[in-house]
Amino acid sequence: MKYISFFFLPTLVFCFDKWIVVTSIQYPTPQLEKLAKIPGWHLLVVGDKKTPKDWHLAHCEYLSPDDQLRLGYKSATALPWNHYSRKNIGYLYAISKGAKIIYETDDDNEPINELSAYDCETSLHSINTLETCFNIYRYFDCPEVWPRGYPLDKIRSSSAFSISLLSNCIIGVEQGIVNDSPDVDAIFRLTQDRYIKFNDYPPIFLPEGVFCPFNSQNTFIHPVAFFTLYLPSSVSMRISDIWRGYITQKLLWAHNAKLVFSAPNAVQKRNAHSLLQNFQLELDLYLKTPALIDFLSNFHFPPDLDPCQELVSIYEELVARKFIQQSEMPILEAWVEDLQAIRDSFFID
Repeated sequence: MKYISFFFLPTLVFCFDKWIVVTSIQYPTPQLEKLAKIPGWHLLVVGDKKTPKDWHLAHCEYLSPDDQLRLGYKSATALPWNHYSRKNIGYLYAISKGAKIIYETDDDNEPINELSAYDCETSLHSINTLETCFNIYRYFDCPEVWPRGYPLDKIRSSSAFSISLLSNCIIGVEQGIVNDSPDVDAIFRLTQDRYIKFNDYPPIFLPEGVFCPFNSQNTFIHPVAFFTLYLPSSVSMRISDIWRGYITQKLLWAHNAKLVFSAPNAVQKRNAHSLLQNFQLELDLYLKTPALIDFLSNFHFPPDLDPCQELVSIYEELVARKFIQQSEMPILEAWVEDLQAIRDSFFID
């Protein structure tokens, strides 16, 4: 595992090694108030230009736009304002403060119990399927529901799958399933939006070569996957975390790490949205996801790259194939440089 040591941070003199990272443009919600009180976790909220200037919440660290610029990160000035990708600054900040695990969510998601991630190395069940993209909601007994970013031409798929148990699995990312109003696309909400409750089954991962979209709304990221956290900013806010999720899976497989889906551990009381506006912002998810999966399935990393170089190499190809705009590259490169500077501050070569 050439990057486990690359992103492992030594024991530091900080109060918290478990961080919650959220971005918000409204006053503290009841969900944020609950997150701020979870023992052992440190809540970090990344503000934006639309966030109220007098934003404050007890037991929470808030990064205002001015605070972000004072951090000295190159990506802080490169990233656009009023975009979900400002969350990228929160990831860097948490890592710089010694985070050993990052939980990211939104300000309308509430954990059912206190936050608890699985050990990085453990035995896990695996989905066995011939599909290249699997609807994980099928495993949790809701086959008629599909996650945002799932290919529309596969929503009626009912191919058989089986389950097996594997030992010594390395978890890179753990996506918790969300009850009540899970992360589905605008088409689902416009046609059959309703209360949804998933069954409580053991955690499970998808093997190499089998994709499933995952989001940034109830997600644990272990240090082995910190370098995958970058959210693209040249796509809409309804696409950014989904594109990131597909890219992350390819990167994890390159290092034998797993994307794990766990039983419902949160509920969403969704903020008000314009569903037609969401539909418009999600157009590339509907039209380009099959091609994106095909590209990632067949993509091979150039030899002898470090993890950050692997990330950049994928984005270079995504730009060439017009999934991502050319304007993304200097922002990504600035973020990677910031991440490497954080790493270098802890290591002497």
